[in-house]
Amino acid sequence: MRRALRLPRPPLPRFAVAWFPAFEGMDRVEALRKRHDPASPFVAAHLTLVFPFGTALSALQIETHVRRVVARWPAVTVTFRRPRMHLNEFVFLMASRGAASITALHDALYTRSLQSHLRRDMPYEPHITLARNADFTALERALEEAEEALPGEYTDVMRELTLLDVAANGKINSLNTFPLGIA
Repeated sequence: MRRALRLPRPPLPRFAVAWFPAFEGMDRVEALRKRHDPASPFVAAHLTLVFPFGTALSALQIETHVRRVVARWPAVTVTFRRPRMHLNEFVFLMASRGAASITALHDALYTRSLQSHLRRDMPYEPHITLARNADFTALERALEEAEEALPGEYTDVMRELTLLDVAANGKINSLNTFPLGIA
């Protein structure tokens, strides 16, 4: 009896939801990321609300869920300050003002069809990634550089979220943008 060849399954489509702030000083954020964040060639500086996840759900199903959640959510004024090291691998620019509202929106997005994709391994803290490096000395240098380049506060208003397609090769494409507070 011959056994059927099992072909490997293609990876599930991966999606994420993010906000792309455009505050004054974003050029310094992008310059830091270009030097210290390996993801910078694939995606602009952003604040992730739903981390990349693989799913058998269609893009339309994900879009419908995201649209329903954000349609009921008002715009959020967000202030970033304090670059900070996280888990000895990252440097983040932390959201301060507006962080509680962003966290509540994050929690609302991880309901219904996205509930099983919630990362429970670490608490959610709204941030923009500035650097990632497993070498602690290099990470410390990136933190010092970030503190020098971004000493103040940076404010913008979150008015829309973007659904992203995250390809297996790391390429990230925008699928749709959803305005907040438009029912």
